[in-house]
Amino acid sequence: MTMKQIMKLKKRTRTKLTVVEGDLKIGKGATIIAEKDTIVVNGKIKNKGGFKCKGNLQVRSIQSEKGSVTIFGNLEVDRDINVDKKLTVNGTLTAHNVSVGMTAKITDAVEVEKISAGMKIILNGSSKAEKLSAGMKVILNGKENQIDKISAGMSLILNGSGKYESLSAGMSIKASSGDIGSASAGMSIITKGPIKMDSVSAGISLKLKDIAELGKASAGMSIKAFNDLTFESVSAGMSVKIQGKAVGEQISVGMSLFAKELTVQGKVSAGMKVKTSKEITCDELSVGRTIIAKFVKARKITIGKKGRLLADVSADEVILRERVRAKNIIALDLEMMEKSRAKNVYVERLIIEDGARITGNLEYTDSIEVEAGAKIRKEPKKVAKLPQHKI
Repeated sequence: MTMKQIMKLKKRTRTKLTVVEGDLKIGKGATIIAEKDTIVVNGKIKNKGGFKCKGNLQVRSIQSEKGSVTIFGNLEVDRDINVDKKLTVNGTLTAHNVSVGMTAKITDAVEVEKISAGMKIILNGSSKAEKLSAGMKVILNGKENQIDKISAGMSLILNGSGKYESLSAGMSIKASSGDIGSASAGMSIITKGPIKMDSVSAGISLKLKDIAELGKASAGMSIKAFNDLTFESVSAGMSVKIQGKAVGEQISVGMSLFAKELTVQGKVSAGMKVKTSKEITCDELSVGRTIIAKFVKARKITIGKKGRLLADVSADEVILRERVRAKNIIALDLEMMEKSRAKNVYVERLIIEDGARITGNLEYTDSIEVEAGAKIRKEPKKVAKLPQHKI
């Protein structure tokens, strides 16, 4: 029977090594020094109280209890690393699973299956991993990262670029640029560079400081894009503000929506206001109080009681509820409820209720229903067809 070789180093000693054939047991506070560039341990390293390594280290696994481990060089581990306190590697790290009680900090490139830390993970080089998780914070400073899943109890900071399948943080996420599958944060998400996210949700706010491409995006209070934004669906409890062009499928906002130009395939809805400096194009536009734009083209437009439609309109169906004020309208069907008002109207069919008023021209191709008390300033004119261009 062959006895397993174990080399033992006393605590607080300094020992030069090249190759250890079996396991290495390192005493508290000891330092191992590479005689050449690298120490090779063909077995395990066991330690109680922490240790340091000056030079590169290759080992099967590391188990350190009640202490911290510092490697002044590259660390290559065939299996797992378990450190009760801190792990610091001033070089590259290669391993399977890394478990650290407090903080893991790696200077150069990382390739692992998993890193978990009770407090922080700080990776300053490019990283490749299946999963990173930390009780407080994860910071990635590498230029190119490829990580499946990252979770942090408080905050996640991605200063480089990369590809990520899933990001989650209890409070905040800050990302420079990259391709992200899903991202969720209890409070805020901020992106600095060009970003793509399939799904993103923030408990309070989402800020996009460069060009962004989103799938489904939601925020409890506000979404703000400082450049062009493309999306599948966007929803916010209070406001959405897009300083560039907005192109997507659906937007829903509790209060106000602002955009430079808005093109949506489906429905746009806002509890209070929709405002653009140029045009709005969508299937359905439903607003509680005010629409402001140079021109609106939609299948259906509905504006709430006492609202303002401060845009020229071309639509299949327009509904002006009580006391709405509108400008010029081209529509197949227009319903003007009590005391609503429009300027020039060009329609196929019109229903105008008591107290409603048209102050300019009225042209129609099919029929008009005028209740007693409705006022049409000029004589209605029946025409062969409606205008096919902007008013």
